[in-house]
Amino acid sequence: MHRLPTLSLRSRIGKLLMTLAGVGAVAGMGSSCNLDPVHRAGVNSLGDEAEDLYPPESEWHRPGEPCGLCHSSAGPADNTFVLAGTIFWGPDRYDRRVDQAYVRIAGPENTTKCFVTNCNGNFFVRPVEYQNLKFPLLVSVERVKNPGGREPDAEQPIRIRRMTSHIGREASCATCHILNLRDFGSPGQIRLFDTESEVDQANPPITIPCPDEAPRVTRCPEDRQ
Repeated sequence: MHRLPTLSLRSRIGKLLMTLAGVGAVAGMGSSCNLDPVHRAGVNSLGDEAEDLYPPESEWHRPGEPCGLCHSSAGPADNTFVLAGTIFWGPDRYDRRVDQAYVRIAGPENTTKCFVTNCNGNFFVRPVEYQNLKFPLLVSVERVKNPGGREPDAEQPIRIRRMTSHIGREASCATCHILNLRDFGSPGQIRLFDTESEVDQANPPITIPCPDEAPRVTRCPEDRQ
């Protein structure tokens, strides 16, 4: 039998260094770009911003879209959200979004936080704003007559909706609450009323366009003490 020639020590060290260099290069790529093809495809599927509807790359942008795709450790956005979504008045109208709604989130360890939607109906929770957040979560949404108003009935509810199920682990409400889809795969956009005719009858304050300079509350009643 012929014995295979052995590599010299110098050759073996050279191959090891080349291997380590390759591993380091891949690790560097992973820290600067998304190597997950499924997640990358999800981000790309969002398409371009609708600059005629909202200021791009702002707190008002992309209402009703899955915020967590970009606002995650794997996404391209600067800020990370642990939970985010958009609240609508009804099930069909994209232009009827709820500003100054109180979004209350209850965790499994008796932790409760409340967040307020902006004028485009968006709310978002950064890690520092809910440091002990743990899934599953229960969520309710409330809109009152005049948030922060001084009149006696200012905080009287126009509508309160509570989720009938829990959030298991998903940071984006729109992953399940998909725009323009209501079937076995999605309950549709998050809404306070089940029909647009109910919205018409309630005649709630609908703020369009957004943003504007109108004063708004940024904290829920329980956080104003």
